[in-house]
Amino acid sequence: MARFASEAELETFLGKLDQDYGQYASAVWQNGVRTAQQLANADKEDLVAAGVTSAIHAKDIKARAGPQVSQEQAHSSAWQQQAAATDQTGQYVRQLLEPALTTVPLAADVPSLFQSALYCSGTLPFPVPDVFYESQKRQDDDMKYYLAPVSRSGAVAFSSTIHAVLLKNFPAGSEMVQAGQFDQLVCDIMELLDQYARQLNLKRKRNEGEVSLTLNAKRPDLCVLVRSALLFKGEDKTEEGQLDQAVAELKQKMRRWSQSYHGQVEFLLCYAMAGGRVRICMLRRDDPDSCHVVSGDHSIYDMRGRLELVRIAILLYRILAIQQTQLPSDAVPLASVLEFSSGTKITVMEDYVIKRVDIEKQPLLVDRLAELQELYKATRASKHLIASEEGPHIHKKYTVILSPFGEQLGPSYLSFRIQSLAQLQAAIRCILFALRDLHAAKFAHTDIRWPNVIKCNNETFRLIDLETAVILGCKWSVRQHGPHRVGWRNNTLTQGRYTAGSDLALVGQLLTEPGLPPLGESGSHFAEELMAKSLSLEQALHHVWLHP
Repeated sequence: MARFASEAELETFLGKLDQDYGQYASAVWQNGVRTAQQLANADKEDLVAAGVTSAIHAKDIKARAGPQVSQEQAHSSAWQQQAAATDQTGQYVRQLLEPALTTVPLAADVPSLFQSALYCSGTLPFPVPDVFYESQKRQDDDMKYYLAPVSRSGAVAFSSTIHAVLLKNFPAGSEMVQAGQFDQLVCDIMELLDQYARQLNLKRKRNEGEVSLTLNAKRPDLCVLVRSALLFKGEDKTEEGQLDQAVAELKQKMRRWSQSYHGQVEFLLCYAMAGGRVRICMLRRDDPDSCHVVSGDHSIYDMRGRLELVRIAILLYRILAIQQTQLPSDAVPLASVLEFSSGTKITVMEDYVIKRVDIEKQPLLVDRLAELQELYKATRASKHLIASEEGPHIHKKYTVILSPFGEQLGPSYLSFRIQSLAQLQAAIRCILFALRDLHAAKFAHTDIRWPNVIKCNNETFRLIDLETAVILGCKWSVRQHGPHRVGWRNNTLTQGRYTAGSDLALVGQLLTEPGLPPLGESGSHFAEELMAKSLSLEQALHHVWLHP
């Protein structure tokens, strides 16, 4: 016994030496004795001063404690070696996670799951060292529903983790200190489960420095990723009175849903922690402005609170394991970097992207910076154009923070992501609305191709890559605007100028791409009219093909 976890363990030890010696446990404990080695090393006088009222008993305790320490150390070492060789943690974890959830819970049912995680997360009690179990059970008989001697299950690795969590001293401290405490109680447990169950590939990200203070303020304190998608997040505060503030920030940070990451996921589980109190919450796709509380408050400073949080960790793992089936199979990994030969790098975040361009490869951006800043500002409110969250600016590289992030519509994805005529018509309508906003700001796009369109959901699409935009009606200049764009035809320019009709002609070309649903006679005629520049933007928006 290396160290006594409680006065009860000290009493057990003294009682093994002699049945009369257990009576001294309270006094000796109050005087700071915590290990058997301290008893063996103490003088008889020290033990008397520490509360052993009989000098004869003090001398006998000292004499017996030394051999007992050696014997228990040898026994412990042998038991640990044997236990490690026969560790049953894998089998225990499989039993703990049964029965597996076969369907994703409805968002409306989630609160009932968390009302008592003790009963909803499996009925197996947690294995802990046998002596620790006995001491806890003597102090609180209900602990038999939470804990069990490790000798019963043989789950040594699990027992070691749980024992450490329950004995850990969690002092009050900064947000980062409290974050570490939550991680030990919840995240470490989920990762231990995954080590044996292998149902998820969890990745944990704590708040890190970002490219700007603006973005750093938007990131939750904790992000747990499953298959690159954010499925669990959290906010930490130092003072207990800030718990409601932490809940409010859950709604503000990374609250927008991205179909690219979340597919059919309908709710996002999260936690708020303040001053050692933890509250589990849920964000719903159909109610993004609300944060629903799904559990009571649990304290990390008492045994019951810690055990409930461990149970919650198990329930979280089970829910995330079934939620991952709703994620898209082709999601771009969060924080991945897409590089292009043009010198452009796109860093993909949960609801925004960071676009950086090497100005040595695209030097025209330096001269056009003020113009592009004006463009992004003028179109900020558009629901059909990519929007700037920050920038653009140039500091070594051209940089702009853009939202939202959507599904790419390049050649490899076009037939997969536009699967019906109705979806195609929705996409064209959104592109035309985007051009209406862009032209109202006195700009034209110039590079309308499917790779420059993103799908936000089945009915919403946005036009992106505004760096190609020019002043509407300008005389085209290779020196000022660069070479003609890929895919332009001989009639794209009108008397050397890029006009509103030039953009519309490119929209018509979109409809001729292979892999799209059949247009029908009306759709084919619509595409021809656009490419011939015989329709105005308003006429195109009201065309019969777009309003079947």
